[in-house]
Order: sequence, then structure tokens, then C-alpha cells
Amino acid sequence: MARRVAEFDWSATALGPIETWPATLKTAVALVMDSGFAKCLCWGEEHITIYNDAFEPILGNKGDCLGLPFSVIWQEAWPSIGPIAAKALAGKGTFIKDYALTVRRSDEGLEDAFFTFAYSPIKDETGKVCGFVDTVMETTERVRFERRAAVSNRELVHRLKNSYALVSAVVRQTARRATSVQELSDKLVDRLIDMGQAQDILSLRNAGKASIAEIVDRLRTRLVDKSHQFTASGPEVSLSDEQTFALTLSLFELATNAVKYGALSCDEGHITITWELRDANGGAILTLHWSESGGPPVSPPRHRGFGSFLIRQLLAAEFGGQVELEYLPSGVVCELTAPV
Repeated sequence: MARRVAEFDWSATALGPIETWPATLKTAVALVMDSGFAKCLCWGEEHITIYNDAFEPILGNKGDCLGLPFSVIWQEAWPSIGPIAAKALAGKGTFIKDYALTVRRSDEGLEDAFFTFAYSPIKDETGKVCGFVDTVMETTERVRFERRAAVSNRELVHRLKNSYALVSAVVRQTARRATSVQELSDKLVDRLIDMGQAQDILSLRNAGKASIAEIVDRLRTRLVDKSHQFTASGPEVSLSDEQTFALTLSLFELATNAVKYGALSCDEGHITITWELRDANGGAILTLHWSESGGPPVSPPRHRGFGSFLIRQLLAAEFGGQVELEYLPSGVVCELTAPV
């Protein structure tokens, strides 16, 4: 960049031929060229720019900006940085950390970016301010990472609180119905494993929200030796964290019971899981259907335990809908209907 500055036709700018430059300008240019930090010298009332190699990445694809007014180079952001530049030319330096600017540095248009920078006035031997130096570091990636991390941390805290509350409910409800310590231990372990499956779905997803299909796939993976006894189909439906927990626990509860007493307790049994969306009053209604067939005859349980609470109450509450659970002789049928 120093060579380009030396060969540039400065006579076409307000700075004039390089040999006529005052000593203050020449010294400032030398300091900018020798610096390892991204620096841009803005000289005179027109803010004619002279920058070093380290400053070029800040410009992106703006092209060759040497000798252009700073206000022209950053015209899209000038309403924000113009007053700061004016302050520097008035002799008052500025340091700003992670300053948000909307800039245009590529053919893709405007982008939001963040910069930490200092505008330092340059004075001549008489004390007159002749320009300022912009020393800058782009912090866009770090700021975005920290913001994503902050959101993730808030989500994690919220999720942990919900998990603690749910674990407490699981322990209380399971303990009420357990007839022995061993039964309590076995049921708690099974249900905590189910909760772990729900947590995995939430934690390991690539982006966005979990979906019904992910939950069903996880269910089939857990029951891999019986996965051929499942049929599942439905459109892409995204769920909140709370809905993901409730649906995961409910489907795993249904599957556990099917293994013990229902369609999955024999090789001839089959489970069909379908879900669909339909328009209703300007919104969408989700209907999810679980149906068992081919298993031994089913009869209603003698009492309602925690599994019934999960399916009938928690699932309905988290989706803001209704759940119908029937123990037909031909097999268990469960249907969730809820707005989305």
C-alpha cells in the first residue's frame, strides 16, 4: 500500500501533489503505513483517505478507495459516523466498542456489522486539527457469537428449570403408584431415559426447532429391533421446547406400554403414527394419531397412573389442545388435536 500511495496522483485531490504535503501529513501517513493495525487517515474537511494494508479487509468489496472522501466510501453509514468524524475534526477523540453499523461491502447489499474503533485527531505544529486517524477492528463475528451464546444460555436455563419441575413431577407421580422400591426404581429409570431422549432432540438439533418427525425417528431408533413394526407419515411440523418434551415423553410412554401389553408385545403387532395439518378459521390445526393393531386384546387399565397424566394432561396442556386416549379391544388409539 505504501507504494500505491507514493505512485498515486494526489494532484487530483484536495491534498495536492505529494511533494507539497506538509510535514504533519507526511508523518501521519508514515505512521499509518507502518502500523500493523487497520488504520485509515482522513485529511482535511473532505476527509480524503489514505489507508494501510490492514484496513483493506474492512472495506470488503468496495474496490479501490484510496484518495476518496471518507464520507463517500461509507456514505450508507455516514448518518451514524459523520457526527463522530466531525467531533474528531473539532479536536475531540472518540473510542467506541462494538459499534453497530449497516454497511455495503458486497454486491449482496447492506449488512449489519460491528466495529471497535478510535478516531484520533491529528494536529499540526500550530495546534490546528488537520484530520484524524481511524484505528479500527471489526468485531462482527465475536458479537454475533456472544449474542447467540447469550440466547442459548437463556434457553438452557429455561430448559433446565422445566426439566427440574418435570423430574419432580415424575418422581412424585411414579412414587404414588409404585408398590415396591424396585418398581419405583425401574419406572423412574425408564422415564428419566425418556426425558434424556427429549433433551437430546433439543440439544443436538442443527438449528431451529425440533419436529414431530425427529421425535418419531428417535422413538424408532430406541426400539430398533421393533422399528419394522412402525409406520409413520406426516408433514414437517416444528415444535416448541415444551411441546417437544411432552410429545417425546407421551410417545415413549405409549411405546413402552405397547412393548409390555400391546402391539409391540408380539411379532404380528403394528403401530401407525400419522399427523396432518388442516386449515381452520384462518389458522392451522394439527391432528396426530397413534393406532395399534395386531396385538393381544386390550382392556382399560384399572387405575390411571403417571403415564395417563403425561398423555391426557401434560400433552394436551403443552399443545393447548385435546387428547383422546382409548383402549379398544383391537388396540390402543390416541389422538392429539391442537392449533399450531
